[in-house]
Amino acid sequence: MSQQQLLKQELSVSQVLRIYGKQYTQITERYSDGHSGRCAIGVLMSYFGWNGRDDSRASKKTTECLHCINTCGSEQRFNHST
Repeated sequence: MSQQQLLKQELSVSQVLRIYGKQYTQITERYSDGHSGRCAIGVLMSYFGWNGRDDSRASKKTTECLHCINTCGSEQRFNHST
């Protein structure tokens, strides 16, 4: 499946982690290591456009991810354009 096709479909949290998580090295205790490492929430934030650096956007992306998960459950479908 191409990157273009993935962006057009809505993905669940587990699908985002399986598909986009492969792009990063798994880490713990931080959202990002500043390079290619991400924790699970960091992968979700990156899916929504976070660049992996600790800046003001990281807090907003974390809040968006956690709100979606808490409100709709882990199988909520994310539309990448949101």
